[in-house]
Amino acid sequence: MLNQSVDRFRGEILTDSKSRDRYSLAECIYRVTPSAVVLPASREDVQEALRLAREEGLPLTARGAGSAVAGQSLGSGIILDFSAHMNRILEVNHEERWARVEPGVVLGALNRELAGSGLRFAPDPSSSEFCTLGGMIANNAGGPRSVRYGPTRDHVLSLSAALSGGEVLETRPVDSGELSQARSGDLHRLSRSLFGLVSPCLEEIRRVTPGVRRNASGYELLRSVHPKGVDLTQLLVGSEGTLAVTLEAKLKLTQIPAATATALLSFRDLQSLGAGVLQTLRHDPSAVEALDRSFLDLVRLAGQPEVRRLPDDTEAVLIVELEGVDPTQVAGGLDRLAADLVRGGLADGILPGMDPATRSGIWEIRKAASPILTARQKHLRNTRFIEDACVPTGRLPEFLREIRRILAHHRLQAGIFGHAGDAILHVNPFL
Repeated sequence: MLNQSVDRFRGEILTDSKSRDRYSLAECIYRVTPSAVVLPASREDVQEALRLAREEGLPLTARGAGSAVAGQSLGSGIILDFSAHMNRILEVNHEERWARVEPGVVLGALNRELAGSGLRFAPDPSSSEFCTLGGMIANNAGGPRSVRYGPTRDHVLSLSAALSGGEVLETRPVDSGELSQARSGDLHRLSRSLFGLVSPCLEEIRRVTPGVRRNASGYELLRSVHPKGVDLTQLLVGSEGTLAVTLEAKLKLTQIPAATATALLSFRDLQSLGAGVLQTLRHDPSAVEALDRSFLDLVRLAGQPEVRRLPDDTEAVLIVELEGVDPTQVAGGLDRLAADLVRGGLADGILPGMDPATRSGIWEIRKAASPILTARQKHLRNTRFIEDACVPTGRLPEFLREIRRILAHHRLQAGIFGHAGDAILHVNPFL
């Protein structure tokens, strides 16, 4: 059936074993071999792939760069890889600050295209040079600067998406007045259904929702349904391709700050680190990244210069970034940060970074994570299975202590690091 449909495709259908093997892997610990791989070149190709999946009873999995670490990019049926052909920046409106893109556009490519205008797409996962915007939308990707700018969900204005039957849904907010009208079409039908299903349960959903800054578990119902109406865009972002397949996205763009400063703060105990994170958040940072001793030891062995300058008894560090309208403002922000945390007794020291070289050196500590962890030891594998664990910010020290206790019990090493401002951590044991 798949090969019979080749003539209808502008893109490609791959069924050879080499291609299927290549798409059986991603940046995760799983391996799942698909039945076929489709590289769509148009929305009609996507609709045809959906038709084939229905007729053959096959699951269909949308895939960008395969950089997600929880196995979302793998499937046993049809893999849709948007990165090959559906990767165009369709339109940019600089005055209104939005861009319209296909799902296979790489984040880094979009931001390079925008750089001359002083705009950017704000979410910035560490995989920015290869992750696709379709994947970011599916996973509601964040990154170090989500503490200030929020995750991808906060920057998606609308979506064109294909439903399982091949219908194309154009999302937008639907207010309560529209919901009360018997309008036809998928947008109003689905909005009315969602509102009727969720609105009676809103208080209970709020009651049981964890009190964390980020939550990637389940569908985002609280922002999708509210007394004033329904926004299906909010439901689709973060749904990991289980509800619809993104064909195009209209994205909100953000002004690049005029001035930026970076600081490296060191701590000798985890309790001070936790209090330091809470104090740092009062300074309106654009990034707050934590690296604990286990990770620092690995970076120190790799010869990273900024880490070699830290005292041997450093228990953890924070990388803090501040943004402002000019260098004087961010320099003053660094002074206030130092007064609050260092002279206030929480942090043991601060390395300020106003110039590009120092700032880059500080961030290199964080960027060194993947290559250092991957090359750690030949007989041990950096195993990603405690990824993006999120806790209430005030309980970050307790979380770190318990993770260390469990690792010590099993006599394991691990790299521990993450987005402290959102209390999201990566724990990579070596097995």
